[in-house]
Amino acid sequence: MWRASLLLALLLGSSTQAAVVNCAPAAGRFTVLLSEPSGGALADRVAIERFLNKLQFELDQERDERWINPGATPVAFRACPRRAPALDGSEFSAEVVEQLNDQRVLMEVWGVVERDGTPPALSAQINYLLVPLRFAADQRETVPAGLQRLRYPEAGAAPTTDAVQLISRPLDLDAFIASALGLKLLRERAYEPAHANLCRAYSLLGAMLKRPIAGRSKTELTALHGFMQESAGRTLREAVADAAYPRTGLLRLQNAAQPCAGGQ
Repeated sequence: MWRASLLLALLLGSSTQAAVVNCAPAAGRFTVLLSEPSGGALADRVAIERFLNKLQFELDQERDERWINPGATPVAFRACPRRAPALDGSEFSAEVVEQLNDQRVLMEVWGVVERDGTPPALSAQINYLLVPLRFAADQRETVPAGLQRLRYPEAGAAPTTDAVQLISRPLDLDAFIASALGLKLLRERAYEPAHANLCRAYSLLGAMLKRPIAGRSKTELTALHGFMQESAGRTLREAVADAAYPRTGLLRLQNAAQPCAGGQ
């Protein structure tokens, strides 16, 4: 009997792991992966895939970007049907994160969306995996949490029955994208766009922290906010020390003690 139970557990474990399927990033671009949410709000495959396609369109077409693209390397969003990470992100081993980092994936977004209450309204916990930050942690660097978690709607916010509108928060997504992009560009020694994005992230995260975010989410977001300013200062120091950075480079005019004083 115990052997049959063990076999069933192994089969179920294999099935669960297989749910996290590969999702090809955009060729020649930085990419944000939009993976399936769990929960009872989206009743079937048709509803899930309609949600993912609408979310991708909303993020690609219906809003202004508040990060800074470096030249001809824009950021693309990719809907990932049947890719459904666990809520705790346990599938993201060092090997998986390294592969995502090599593919220039900046972030993966997923979570759980529920419908409850009277009248019924939507609520969600959304996870934002900042790949360059998690990659740095796997390299034993001292960094804040690479997995940021937020709940929607926040206290006092109007209820909604539209899952896309609940999740496609422009400020939050842009803040996390600017954070990940700035860190990725810094590692690639693209100092000027790295600095611009890190300072933009610092500003956007500061605006987020004015909202009624509490608990662990606020603690981790506050740490990320401070780290963006520290990383902007590090960018200035590394640029000045790099013999390949132009002698007339604009970052030489910045003060590393106040790296975002220009108001990015």
